[in-house]
Parts: sequence; C-alpha cells; structure tokens
Amino acid sequence: MGTKWKVEFNAIDPKDAPRARWKVGVPEWLYKRQQIHGHEKELARLRLVLEVLQEEGGTKRLYEGWSRPGKEDCYVYVGRPNRDYKSLRIETPPPPGMIFLIFVLSDGTIDGWTLRKARPDDPNGPLGVTGKLIWQLDQA
Repeated sequence: MGTKWKVEFNAIDPKDAPRARWKVGVPEWLYKRQQIHGHEKELARLRLVLEVLQEEGGTKRLYEGWSRPGKEDCYVYVGRPNRDYKSLRIETPPPPGMIFLIFVLSDGTIDGWTLRKARPDDPNGPLGVTGKLIWQLDQA
C-alpha cells in the first residue's frame, strides 16, 4: 500500500492550534495533474506551501471553512512568503498586496494553493474567504 499523499507537510493542527501539529499532504492525482498540464509554477509554489505550513511564523492565520460550495468542512492557512516562483527555476519577490492561501480538507488533504489579494484594511485577511477565523499568529 502506497503513501496517502505525494508530498507531506506538518501543519498547525486546527483542533489544537498552535500547540499541536498534524500531517497534511498533496494527493498524488493533484500532483500528477499539475505535471501533466505543465503547471510548473504551481509545482514550484509547493516551496511556498512548505514555508507557510512548516516554518516558524509561516502561518499567519487559520480559518475554518471557506466560500467553496460543498467544501465547508475544511481549513485555509494564510501566509505571507517573502518570495514567489514563476517556475521551478525563477524566483521573484512576492506580488504586492497578495497573500498565500493553502486549502486543506478535514482529512488533511491539500485541495489547492494560490496567491490571493489581501483586504485593503487587513494585510493578513484574504479577500473572498468567508470562513471563521480560528487562530492568528499575533494572538498566539
């Protein structure tokens, strides 16, 4: 029997933030889809997923639920990496006014990761995420 995920990370456990950690990961089908369709930028941004989920201070906020129908039982990890990747070999500064989001289902499966605009009045608040804030770094 193979591993559950192609790539695994240790993230803040939403059930006991920030004291506990839990394993989350990218499913093999999603990883292969990114490869097959030539989404090199998305694969390169797995480095940002690592930075946000595992590095000290990488996760700035953690939300429960988000505005995607049928996926209310999930989490959104929010971070502000100090770089971006256009490909596996091209590193750039992060786009201004953007934050990095990682969408994790309740079983730990990473469903997606992307840059999104921050709210103008809240640099760590993502536009379009309607979930409940369950943890933030500055209140830890």
